[in-house]
This record gives sequence, structure tokens and C-alpha cells, in this order.
Amino acid sequence: MLKFSSENCLKNRHILLICIISIGGLLRFWNLGQWSFWIDEVLTVLDAEEFSLSNSPINPIPYIAAKFSIFVGKKLPFVAQGGGEWSSRLIFCIVGILSIPIVFSLGQALCNSRVGLLAAMFVALSNWHLFWSQNVRSYIFTFLFAVLTAWFFYRSLENDSTLLTICALFSSICLILSHLLTAAIVPALAVYAILCLSEERSRKRWINLLLFFFPFAIPVLMLALPQIRGYVSSGWGHNEWGRSPIYIVLTLVQGVSIPIAVAAFFAIIVNPFNRPTRFLLCFAGVPLVLLLIASQFQNVAGYYLFWTTPAYFILAAVACTYIWDAITGNKYNLLKMLLPTLLIVVLLSQNFLYFRYENGGRPKWREAFETIRDEMNPTDILVLSEPRMAQYYMHGSKAVDINELVKDRAAFEKKWESSDEKRLWFIEDVASFNVFDADMSVRNWIRERGRMIETLPAFSRAKDRTIHIFLLEKDSVSK
Repeated sequence: MLKFSSENCLKNRHILLICIISIGGLLRFWNLGQWSFWIDEVLTVLDAEEFSLSNSPINPIPYIAAKFSIFVGKKLPFVAQGGGEWSSRLIFCIVGILSIPIVFSLGQALCNSRVGLLAAMFVALSNWHLFWSQNVRSYIFTFLFAVLTAWFFYRSLENDSTLLTICALFSSICLILSHLLTAAIVPALAVYAILCLSEERSRKRWINLLLFFFPFAIPVLMLALPQIRGYVSSGWGHNEWGRSPIYIVLTLVQGVSIPIAVAAFFAIIVNPFNRPTRFLLCFAGVPLVLLLIASQFQNVAGYYLFWTTPAYFILAAVACTYIWDAITGNKYNLLKMLLPTLLIVVLLSQNFLYFRYENGGRPKWREAFETIRDEMNPTDILVLSEPRMAQYYMHGSKAVDINELVKDRAAFEKKWESSDEKRLWFIEDVASFNVFDADMSVRNWIRERGRMIETLPAFSRAKDRTIHIFLLEKDSVSK
């Protein structure tokens, strides 16, 4: 029998790690193709299909991965049978699984194998990590490359290794090519490097640090280009989504889970001057501060900091081992296991909600289009918040942006009345409508003139993701 805290654990750590990876892999492949795409996934898939070297976006890695996933889905019959969602998410799912043993390696390099195993377990069971592993989005790649960058950079300073410094540089470039705002890792590592230089200086360490940081001086100058500035400040406008600093912090805390966040905070308090603790504090804290400041000037979402969550999981593991070592005597073994058991139970309960009740944390867009497809006439028009959803799920149908109705209702009605189209299908995704239709005026207009066809409820992460389908018929409206 494997005893977690004894020498047997160290001897059998690879067996334990394989078990953890297997659990994480099972969770990430479970229902991989059952969940509908949500808006951002469809945008990534459609852009990936058009991707080429001549029109490459600033962050090409997720689009290359999506394009490769789609290619694999077309070439391998057993993958194609899983559907478009399954095949498109395949590479992202695999990347999510691969990140689990890398977190173990980082935890082991910073502390010991026990911390690495616990951190890997927390990541394997993490609801937030599971969600992004089942998404055609860039964030699981940012997690992977952030862990690799942290691992290589920390070890390069510990060993004054030029090879590890080059590996850290390459990983950090891949990280930034996954999502531009992850460039916040550079000042985070710079702060930690300054702390290390204050303790010990050497010629080789200075050379290695210059080798790592100098290439990032050139991209800073690129902010003079309008294309770069436009991408950095892109979004739905400043605070249109209500993303205040408190909202960003709460999104991060809820993402890792409150118990994990509290345990990580406890680990910082009990040993703040420990070198691994300082490294993790810089890794997670500096980007958080920078993005909270940036949120006052542009649209910043809490999940932009998802790549910093390895620090929280490792610190939570450190807290567990600290309590384990602080409590002596075999008669207190149950007490020693209390914190890790609590954290694991919380993570498992979130996964139960994710699979059983939350529809994988996303709206039922595919089901909505299936409902409409059964009753739609060739001349009908779809009206929704993102017409490209219709481009993917109902290719060839005519779709109109709801923004036309939001801007000028009178002009929208007049245009419809003068057209040959007799019916309008409104797809009301509550999460988006709550942003641009906070006063319910557009939704009241739809309800007064149309009839509800279907309601597809979905609730996750304290947010209503329900979709309502309404049908407006010209004859009934004119009456």
C-alpha cells in the first residue's frame, strides 16, 4: 500500500504521477464533444480555417493548434466521428493533460516531490483548468508555456545555466505568442531576478539575465505601431463588461477555488522569505498588479490571469505539506490529511457541478440552432449577438447582428417591413444581452412582438448563460 508521506511515496512518485495524469486525462476527454461551442470558440475555429502566414494574427499559436486539430479531425475517422467540437478541441485537451506533469516538475524543482504531486493533483482536478482544456482558446497554451517558462527560468538562476536560460526565453516567447497580455511575465521574472542579484552576483548570471531580457526590449518599441496598440486595447470597450479590479480578483479566486486561494495565502504568510515562495509570489503577484492597473484603461478579464494559477496550486500544496510536517505523531494522521482532503473534495464537487448541471460552463448554442433548423424557412432571418455563430452552425443562412436593432429600432423595423422576409428568429443569449441591453428595452421589444419558441437554460460560475429563442412573424406584428 502506498503511504503518501513516507519514503514509499518518493519511491513510487512516478506511479502516483501516472495515476494523477490518468485521472486528469479522463476528466478532460469526458464529454469533450458534447458541449456546444460558445462564441469565442467559434471565432477561433473560423479564424483558424482562414489562417495563413500572410494573414497571421499577433497570437498565432492557438490558431495553428486549432487548424491542426481540424486537419487531424478530417484525416482520422475515429476523431471525425466525435464531431466538429471534439476534433477542434483535441489538441487543446492534450495540451491540458501535458501541463499536469510539468506542474509536478515545477513543484518538485521549487520544493520537493510531495509538493509536486499535490500540485499536480490540484491541477488535474481543477475545474478551471478542465474548462480551458476543453476549449478552442489560447488560455490552456498560456498555462503550459507559463509553467515551462517558470521551470526553466528558476532552474537557470539556481544553476547559472545558459542552456536553461535559452529554454526559458523560447518558452516565454511561445507564451506571448499564445496571448499578448501574458507579456506581464517579463516584469514578474525581472522582479525576482533583481531579488536574486541582491543576494548573489556573478558574471555568468548577469550574462544569462541579459540574454533572457534583452530580446524583450525590441517588442516594447513595437507599441509605436497602431496594429499592436489596437490589439492590446481591443475588447468590448472600457468596463463595458463591468470588469472592475474587484471583479477580476474574484474571477481569479473563484477560478482556482476559494479554499485553494486561502491555502496559497497561508503558505505565503508562514514562510514569506523562502526563495521558492518569493518566486511564486512574483510569478502570480506582479502580473495581477499590472493587470489591475491596466483594467482602468482597457478591457481586462480575470481569466487573462489563468496562466498565473500554477503558483496558487503549488502554494496550496506547500501549505498542505507545512501542516503535515508541523503536526507530529502518528495519532494525528487524520488531522494531517484534513487540508488536502478538503481541497480535493472541493475540486471534485466543482467538477460534479460542471458535468452534471453546468453544461460544461457554456451556453447551449448548438441546441439553439438545431431547434431553429427544424422550423426555419429559406427566407427567414436570424438575429443574434454574434452572426458568425450562424456562419458555423447554420452555414448559408442569413444572419443579422442584433446591434442594428440596438442602435435604431425604428430603422430596423422599417427595413424589415419593406423586405420580402416574413419571419425573424431572435437568439437571445442572456450573458451578452445583459451587457448591451442592461435596461431590458431590446428584450421587451422582442417579447412584445414575438413568441417564445424555446428556452435552453444554463448556469455556471455564478452567471446566467441561458438562451431564449423568439420568432417574430410579420403578419402577427402588423395586426
